[in-house]
Amino acid sequence: MSMARTVSPSSSRRPGDVAGTLAELLARGDKAGWVVTCYQKLEPGDRAGEKYRIKLKNRLRAAEDRLDVLGYSHAEKAAIQEALGKIEDFFRFRSNLMGARGLAIFAAPKLFRVVPLPYVLRSRVIVDRTPVVGELVALTEEGTRVLAVVADRRSARFFDVGLFGATELDGVAAPESSRGGRFHAAQRAGPRQGGSHVGPGYGEYRFQNRIREEKERHLARVAEHAQGLLRAGFDGFVVGGIGVAADALLAHLHPSVRDRLVGVLQLAPRKVSAAEIQSRTMELVADHAQRRAEDAAEEFRARLPERWAIDGVEATLRALARGQVRTLLVDHDARVPGYRCSTSGCLSESLALCRGEGEPLPVADVVDDAIEDALRQRAHVAVVRGAPAKRFDRLAAILRFRLAK
Repeated sequence: MSMARTVSPSSSRRPGDVAGTLAELLARGDKAGWVVTCYQKLEPGDRAGEKYRIKLKNRLRAAEDRLDVLGYSHAEKAAIQEALGKIEDFFRFRSNLMGARGLAIFAAPKLFRVVPLPYVLRSRVIVDRTPVVGELVALTEEGTRVLAVVADRRSARFFDVGLFGATELDGVAAPESSRGGRFHAAQRAGPRQGGSHVGPGYGEYRFQNRIREEKERHLARVAEHAQGLLRAGFDGFVVGGIGVAADALLAHLHPSVRDRLVGVLQLAPRKVSAAEIQSRTMELVADHAQRRAEDAAEEFRARLPERWAIDGVEATLRALARGQVRTLLVDHDARVPGYRCSTSGCLSESLALCRGEGEPLPVADVVDDAIEDALRQRAHVAVVRGAPAKRFDRLAAILRFRLAK
């Protein structure tokens, strides 16, 4: 790979507005001639020992090796090699990677855009005539605006959390009457009656009951306020609080609202900053996405005998070409070279299956292309890791309509 100019930590780490970045990328179309798209996972397991850099270097080299097959001119190949080098260089600076569990990078002539993401479906590098933005579009449409509600018995704070930050909204405070201190020692000694003390603890049960009732009324007001905010366009919500009481608010929410819960945070509501709320909420968004993927693998097993699901690379690619896929299941570790038929646009693992559908164009990994095709069709993509991925053969799908017998 040719030597590239160093990309400094400050030159490209300005994420800006994701909608504006998307609009800019889509407006380019194919007029630039080529765009390098890189999606890179940066979860704790990827960062350990900087494994992501080794794997990224291999993906960049594989993308460079395929430039002759893709038909680029000598001048284009030289420019693409420089862009690949700039991407590799960008990952040398740890300061560029702070606070992100994933990155999307788009490099083209006079273009180098970096978008931090809460998670990435699968690490990949793609050189194409247009930017590969399907994953970015899906992420902005699915659960990237989250309401964070953090509460204790005296107050509640609300945050509008997005990909690039959190904004604190107006909070809710408990009435003054519920802010009393502990049941004081003087009270525990008991009032005098007829010149003598009543036994220890007199009135404490009633005091503690009042505190509990006021706390529950406060949480009910917080829940009502949260439900009103959720109607304003949030994709989901998280709750937070101290210790075992972190999820106390959930009991006061309507069941239809609880279904939109992303996760629970344990924190000190009055001390937490907006930056911490944003970082920890995006971690919950990533964990939630992984749970959804595992749930999709379970649903696939149940649907397969009923002909509402399909297993295997070739069968899944054909279902995708028919627009039949509701959820695409992808084995995180699968790599499948193949072809795209130039006339029909179908993907295939086999050269022979393109017969009659146009010239077969080599594809480095049909799994990566299948992800983009599924996202364009507004299908859900579930990238499954570990043991749940053994339940299907590299690619599988839950279908929008049942297979004919």
